[in-house]
Amino acid sequence: MHLTGTVVFWRDDKGFGFVLCDNTAEKLFFHIRDNTDRTERPTQGDRLQFSLAQDKQGRNIAAPWQLMTSQTTSKNKNTSTPSHYPTEGFSIQYAHQIALIFRISFLIAVAAALLFGQLIYVLPLLYVEASIFTYWLYKTDKEAAIARHGNRLTEESLQLFSLIGGWPGAYLAQQQLAHKSRKHQFRREFGFVILGNAMLVIWLFSSWGQAFLSRMALLAN
Repeated sequence: MHLTGTVVFWRDDKGFGFVLCDNTAEKLFFHIRDNTDRTERPTQGDRLQFSLAQDKQGRNIAAPWQLMTSQTTSKNKNTSTPSHYPTEGFSIQYAHQIALIFRISFLIAVAAALLFGQLIYVLPLLYVEASIFTYWLYKTDKEAAIARHGNRLTEESLQLFSLIGGWPGAYLAQQQLAHKSRKHQFRREFGFVILGNAMLVIWLFSSWGQAFLSRMALLAN
């Protein structure tokens, strides 16, 4: 690492920013994953020491990089600011617990609507609730990915919530948060999830589906 610069922009929730290089006066992109010292996170105005690399499009970026802070400053930061990683660990653990509760509640709601013959009417509400929750799961997992937290939400879990009706929220999260949007295998599986979900909804509104819903409603009477 032989180049230095000043952080002129930093987006902590996304884990990226731009540093103004002292040597070339070029504004360079840098990402938290390329930080050689994972105990600290930068803020605007911090000084960085970095090497020059290139991204997939051939553009210059600052990687790897580290903060140019004194030991005194580092100690002050560590004592005055809570560590980011325990917070992420708590968020992921919380997400796992809430996801389990949501799955159970969702199945109970679907079963009740099915037995009382109201599934068609409550279906839009179930989609909205599942989409909002799925978006939150993507956001939580994205924050854990930025922090390089080891305990992450599984891709199967994210796809499951898309399958039960949360795929609109998942699609919105992929576009807005840039999470899982570049993994071709995940995107391909996500496409099958949407297709399967659409086929299920079409079947529910078909004559066969309506007959099935009627039989289920009769069982409850």
